[in-house]
Amino acid sequence: MFNSCQVLIVSSNSLQCEKTEEIARRLGLQTTRCSSLTDARSRVEEQAFQLFLCSDDLPDCNLRTAVRVLTSSTGGTPVIVLSHLADWDAYMRALGAGAFDYIACPPDPVEMERILRLALAQNPASRRASPTVV
Repeated sequence: MFNSCQVLIVSSNSLQCEKTEEIARRLGLQTTRCSSLTDARSRVEEQAFQLFLCSDDLPDCNLRTAVRVLTSSTGGTPVIVLSHLADWDAYMRALGAGAFDYIACPPDPVEMERILRLALAQNPASRRASPTVV
């Protein structure tokens, strides 16, 4: 489990947030929600996060801007894109924007858990936050 790892979910879609939070909490992750990049910036200034889950359709910016701002403001914390599109071009755009990975919503719980574990295992800050990474 990732007992003290903090995850910020940036999405204006409440159903997307609920599904994502449910899966993250099963891994022992502590989640915080916000609905825009503006709100996310404020949260990042107040608290350290080991992972970002960011929707590709935020109301105040495009995907490339969201990923750039989140990663640059935190020294490279992984960003996983949450998307309503399940196609190769959307996946490649997310990776091209600098995302760690991409999850089509509604998420498959097993696949999402795998991606979350991989992102956290490769983030040195999450290993410091949780010595019980499994």
